[in-house]
Amino acid sequence: MTKPRTAPARELFGLLGKVPDASGVQAEWNRFFAARGMDAFMGRYPAKREQLPERLSEMFHFDRRLYLVGADLGTAIVPLIDFSEEKKVDIVLNRGGVLHGKFLGTTDPAAVYAACGLEPK
Repeated sequence: MTKPRTAPARELFGLLGKVPDASGVQAEWNRFFAARGMDAFMGRYPAKREQLPERLSEMFHFDRRLYLVGADLGTAIVPLIDFSEEKKVDIVLNRGGVLHGKFLGTTDPAAVYAACGLEPK
């Protein structure tokens, strides 16, 4: 397990697998959070297919809100989540313990927030 929650109010998000320009995407999300005064963090969680059950379990244990999923894991993760109308996903959203998968084709924080029905604080 990696990067547990350090403050109960902090919202955790993650890059799972191989996301192109992961450092840039992570920085963009963390700027998005900071600009809105949110106590939130986008972390990086490397994973291989066989580690997906553990990474999804961490969504519950550490109350992670959302993963941006790399193309290398987008198909393999679908059978492990609770709901998806897609055969390949790039977003896994934790909605009260139910994992929803979506394919959005973007890592833009504002677009992801809007498509997932999230409200920036």
